Amino acid sequence: MQKVKRPSAEGREYLTTRQAASHCRVSIPTLRRWIRAGDLGAHLTPGGHRRIDLHEFQRFLRAQGRPAYPVASGASPRVLLVDDEPLVVQLLHDLLADGFVIETATDGYEALVKVGTFRPALIILDVVLAGLDGIEACRCLRRLPETREVRILGMTGHPSMVPVLLGAGADACVTKPLDLDQVCHEIKRLLSVNAVSHSLTGREG
Repeated sequence: MQKVKRPSAEGREYLTTRQAASHCRVSIPTLRRWIRAGDLGAHLTPGGHRRIDLHEFQRFLRAQGRPAYPVASGASPRVLLVDDEPLVVQLLHDLLADGFVIETATDGYEALVKVGTFRPALIILDVVLAGLDGIEACRCLRRLPETREVRILGMTGHPSMVPVLLGAGADACVTKPLDLDQVCHEIKRLLSVNAVSHSLTGREG
């Protein structure tokens, strides 16, 4: 029986089945058998991909007498995804899952709350949102001293909104439908990291 766990805490770090299998030096099908047998806990993303909580994986490794999963000395960058389109959120989540700690929000008000609790290094912010839209959310973030330095990557399906979003304080802007090459380029540039991979994590199941 597969043990399915849903994430309950913000800012938790998760592994893909590919990462976990690589660490254990087994095939992905073998890792899936461990999950189905209930030996290793996992949860399913909205897109149907398995994710393994890092703490659960470390517990499993101890129980199996295997080496612990290495944790980087520096914390993974935190990214807040703000969009009310589930498919866009899932696409970005899968793109960034390997190298970032991710949280999501569906409107501007929720985003402002989560910025205070989650403290992201980068916000990927859609323009069209219910309630407080992306433009006003961006202006609010730039007015507050504690969020003024947070990097903001805007998204819009309307190219004419790009200068408006940049004028509101966004550091960069990409247009929909998203070009993943451009998204990766902008994230690397804004955060000065090389953690973005084009091997989308959702492909391994």
